[in-house]
Amino acid sequence: MAIEVELKQVSKRFKRDWIIQHVDYTFASGDNTAVLGANGSGKSTLLKILCGYMATTEGEIIWRNDGQEIDPASWHHFFAYTAPYLELIEEYTLQECLDFHFSLKSLRTDIDLEEWLEESGLSKHKSKQVQNFSSGMKQRLKLILTLGSNVQIYFLDEPCSNLDESGIQWYQQLISTLSLDKTIVVASNSHDEYAFCDKTISVN
Repeated sequence: MAIEVELKQVSKRFKRDWIIQHVDYTFASGDNTAVLGANGSGKSTLLKILCGYMATTEGEIIWRNDGQEIDPASWHHFFAYTAPYLELIEEYTLQECLDFHFSLKSLRTDIDLEEWLEESGLSKHKSKQVQNFSSGMKQRLKLILTLGSNVQIYFLDEPCSNLDESGIQWYQQLISTLSLDKTIVVASNSHDEYAFCDKTISVN
């Protein structure tokens, strides 16, 4: 399965301010791409547009599977997405979050989820409500949910937010487990988050 996402003259305006203008680009299957730019330059906006979470002001986004166009209503089957501003269900316990998420997106068959939880330091907190997690614990959970999903494209917006040095190393290890045919798009200003990427885009 080869998934690609094409941007055709994509622009986004908030009131009178153009955040992104006339972007033409194709994210090809297997690409690891870093979206770079200063704070407020439109990195997060671009990821939201790619996922279909935000409409374009001008232009269009086309998703294809083996060359065949995918209906926008079906895009969510092919990607997983994490960002600092995305909320977890705070009333759920860790185990309930895992059960709910992986009832919607299947778990990758090449990983041991229990091992991931152990390495993340979360395994002993399965019965704790997410609202009682630290910001770093929440970010580790978000990464497990996202990178553990059996999808073709992973959209990561500042994936190491709130992680300490050991957490960053743990994230880099998770990234290394992804198959070479997976597509990863990282919006970041930190080299630690996108060092593995072979392509970069600047939205400045």
